[in-house]
Amino acid sequence: MNLQEGLIAAFSVFASLVIVLVVVCLGWYLVWKLFLSRFKLVRELLGLAQSSDSPTHAENLSGDGSSSRARNARKVRRD
Repeated sequence: MNLQEGLIAAFSVFASLVIVLVVVCLGWYLVWKLFLSRFKLVRELLGLAQSSDSPTHAENLSGDGSSSRARNARKVRRD
């Protein structure tokens, strides 16, 4: 095998790895945006859960006297 064939082989292996990594990253991004980000457990595992997600928490902080309504509101599970 001469030098040119070796370079072509190395380039094809490198290009294949880059293509696989790009496809995996794109797939992960799409699955995250379309599906996984909706589950609170997955967000908590990745450290992305925010306490301001729950609407009852925001109503309790508003201070407009509707705290009893917020307390009695039924919590909806998003996951």
